[in-house]
Amino acid sequence: MSTALRMAPFYPAVFMRRNMSHSFHIMHREFKTRRMCMLTPYESRLGLTWLANAAERIHHRRPEAAELAEWVNEHVEALAASLAGHGCGIDAGALAEAAGACGSGRTRPRLSRARRAAEESGETSAEESGETSAQAWRCLRAALRRASNATQTIKPDATALRLERLARITRLEDADLEVVEMLLRYQTQPALESLLDDVYSAGTARYSRRSWPSLKNPALSELLGISQNTLLSRCAPDAPLARSGLLAVDDDGDVSVASRLRRLDSAPDEEANPLPLLLGAPAKAELEWQDFDHLGQQRTDVEGIVRGALNKRAKGVNVLLYGPPGTGKTEFARTLAARLGVALFSVGETDDFGDEPSRSERLADLKLGQSLLRGEAGAMLLFDEMDDLLGEGSSALLGFLGLFKPHRRSQASSRLFMNRLLEENPAPTLWTVNEAKGIDRAILRRMMFAIELRQPPPPVRQRIWARQLERSGIEACAEDARKLAYEFDATPGMAAGAVAGAAMLRDGDLGAVRRGVQSLSRLLDCEKPDQGVPDGFNPAFMQSDEDLEALADRLCATGKQCFSLCLQGPPGTGKSAWTRYLADRLGLEVTQKRASDLMSMWVGQTEKNIARAFREAADDGSFLVFDEADSLLPDRRGAQRNWEISHVNEMLTWMERHPLPFACTTNLFEKLDPATLRRFVFKISVGYMDASRANAMFRAWFGLTPPAGLGSLQVLTPGDFAVARHKAEILGQLDDSDALYALLKAECEAKPNQSRPVGFVH
Repeated sequence: MSTALRMAPFYPAVFMRRNMSHSFHIMHREFKTRRMCMLTPYESRLGLTWLANAAERIHHRRPEAAELAEWVNEHVEALAASLAGHGCGIDAGALAEAAGACGSGRTRPRLSRARRAAEESGETSAEESGETSAQAWRCLRAALRRASNATQTIKPDATALRLERLARITRLEDADLEVVEMLLRYQTQPALESLLDDVYSAGTARYSRRSWPSLKNPALSELLGISQNTLLSRCAPDAPLARSGLLAVDDDGDVSVASRLRRLDSAPDEEANPLPLLLGAPAKAELEWQDFDHLGQQRTDVEGIVRGALNKRAKGVNVLLYGPPGTGKTEFARTLAARLGVALFSVGETDDFGDEPSRSERLADLKLGQSLLRGEAGAMLLFDEMDDLLGEGSSALLGFLGLFKPHRRSQASSRLFMNRLLEENPAPTLWTVNEAKGIDRAILRRMMFAIELRQPPPPVRQRIWARQLERSGIEACAEDARKLAYEFDATPGMAAGAVAGAAMLRDGDLGAVRRGVQSLSRLLDCEKPDQGVPDGFNPAFMQSDEDLEALADRLCATGKQCFSLCLQGPPGTGKSAWTRYLADRLGLEVTQKRASDLMSMWVGQTEKNIARAFREAADDGSFLVFDEADSLLPDRRGAQRNWEISHVNEMLTWMERHPLPFACTTNLFEKLDPATLRRFVFKISVGYMDASRANAMFRAWFGLTPPAGLGSLQVLTPGDFAVARHKAEILGQLDDSDALYALLKAECEAKPNQSRPVGFVH
């Protein structure tokens, strides 16, 4: 194929693309002109001021001169119309004539090499080259300055007044305010947007085709009437304008104001205060202060810290709230604000259009919120999901997949930026995060206090359930709320969702609530095992070397709670039931842990789980019970691996310093590490029932005369009575003494028929 044939399709395609581009430019300009909103008198004043400033700084040979003249010619009637009746009219005819004389609409043509040489030697006229003549340009300059001076008596509109008040709040200088106002008007007024876009579009190629507005072209500085260096210093990252959060500059130099500022332009004129427009309504609390009693002294400490910070207007006050989703982190922040009598503003939750915000938008909202509350003594901020702002999780994942490798310099800059943000924030800020482990330690060190929010205890859950049921109109009593609280380890959010879902049903009742929370509890592992005192439990039926009822009386009478117990004996003898009984007598909730809850396949994780169990019990003020203690405290002399020793050491360490009651139960006491003996204040052995206790329990549970052979059952336990009773209920034999005896005997025969001595034999 010849070169001519190969090239033939190219020229029409290029021609079509050039013509399409030219046509699009014309259509875009016409569209902007048609959609130009009605300018307010103050906006016309701004436009004329910016035009006069630019005309004084643009050389008549620059292509922007012709574009500016054309813009004036197209918009002069709209400018004059908006000023009519305000005592400062402009001579639209003279202004249009001056703009027309500049050859409006002409752009600089593409010149050949010979034509450019001729122009440079001065052999072509301005008209031939497409330039604006110097004389015509001077006339337009003078006309624009006269028009601008004539409008200076126009009073600021509502948007300008809000901006002025905002500048006072954020302590910005007048020059900074002018930058913000120009960028805001650019984003909200099509006519003023076209002034920037159309006038400087002719020179786009000279400025690397940057979008507008940008710090890499002279548009902003020329329209504002300042030098480019002055503009750059005003928009520098460490300058007040950028630190306030009102302005954002990206890596390419493109500059914009926070999208939230658009609310200042769209609000009713009578709304003069910019704070409610920019921050929204303060968050309202739905829970009460006592609903967080389980946080103990930490709650009181945080209240004191934030109150002192507000009174002293201290900087760098940050409180971290961490814990699983739905545990009430956000609600605690709202309740704390209500307790302090201050307003709490949430920032970074949505973008200006109500959609999910990006990291940069959330950061801009945070900076703006801090700037707005700089002088406010009665307000603080809430920033939910702090891990989104840190931006490390997604980068780490992409790096792991080989799709992204974060730049070390950018990572260091990001950390430095966050550190400064936490050190200089003028308003107390509450941060929430689901998992605190992934947060950089440098950031954690800048937190003044941290609270872990876990599942609230049953009394708190009961109040939450009762309140939600009452609000929804579902018929329920206090006992119903109590049962829900003890049956489900549900978070406040889960309770609210289950009740709201049941209320939507035509026949929504307590059963619907229960089914709803069950459906989520199975998924989220929130079904709570019954940890109350078993029905019919009586310590008098337990065979022990201690008078367990008298021991419970003495422990309750002293009021001292720093003690530990070890209960050993065969299964079913009532060890765990008695610890629940004692906890109930002491008025404590039981935190029960099995070995399977704590043992982990990962090295070091078992030790962390043990430490977490003790900390949770201490924070909640609960009675900690370890079942299957022989798995947690095995004799280290038989250990074959280091981790078998380390988790025993961890357990012993925490046992020595735990300030509240805790107990261990075991069926295999002989397998415990010898060092455990001195860690337990009370060592209690429980065995099989003797004849007198067996007969007494038979009478109490069944209301029948004990059969003659009951005392001969050597390995009978209280647990056997519970199983036999359940079987008898199913078989309808609760009133048959012989049948009950047969059931108890069967339970004894099902276990190894060997008794164990009562008491510690070591």
